[in-house]
Amino acid sequence: MTEKEINIRPIFPNAVTMTALAFGVSSINMAFWGYWQLAVIFIALSAVFDFFDGKVARMLNVSSRFGAELDSLSDFVSFGVAPAFLMYLWTMDASIRINVLQNLAGRSDAIGIYWAVVLFVAMCCAARLARFNSLIDQEQPSYWKYFFMGVPAPAGAYLTILPLIFWLATKQQIEFFRDPVFVSVFLVFSGVMMASKIPTLCLKHLHISSKYATVLLILALIVLAGLVASTWIMLSIIGVLYLISIPVCIFYFIRLKKEHKDV
Repeated sequence: MTEKEINIRPIFPNAVTMTALAFGVSSINMAFWGYWQLAVIFIALSAVFDFFDGKVARMLNVSSRFGAELDSLSDFVSFGVAPAFLMYLWTMDASIRINVLQNLAGRSDAIGIYWAVVLFVAMCCAARLARFNSLIDQEQPSYWKYFFMGVPAPAGAYLTILPLIFWLATKQQIEFFRDPVFVSVFLVFSGVMMASKIPTLCLKHLHISSKYATVLLILALIVLAGLVASTWIMLSIIGVLYLISIPVCIFYFIRLKKEHKDV
């Protein structure tokens, strides 16, 4: 390569990361204007691009510390700030919560307690990403390869907006899902799960026998068809299944850890 030649390959994975960030920030804009479905879709698109940026970097062999740091900053905005802010605006939407906004005590809670929950989610996401970066160069016990330490940032965002997905799945008829207390419980839970060291589902090293490949393909097609035909119901089902997977992962982690010590 001559001095005049410029290597543009590193630009591509960073461009993918920037696209993920753009969707995350755009989700905030959609939430501000009350386009709840688009706000959720933009967070989902951010997760999709976040999934591919690392793969593009490895494919082009241009992984870098700069890219890793940029990815973490993008994740913090897209999966920490954006979903929590979306849930706050959705819960405190004036057209639905006008009685809360006109009531002094309710307005105090909206500005104080419920906003504190939003800050809590953002801080937990930041802590989760900082811990992830600090452990990149550290070798973990072999049994950890089947699990994430805590809920990954995209999955944490998914848990954060799950009440909104439930509400959309019921055609906006069950207002309980929009109750500030119920939403706050979900936000606190998602924040704790992101910042915790609880083992959660990781499919990176999951090996499936070839005899089950057809079954897996059929299940994938069913999920895809469900997402196309009834997006919010399928997303609700996936969310519930993910919640169920958490105690299951804890059980298997304890068993694997015990087996590792007995060896």
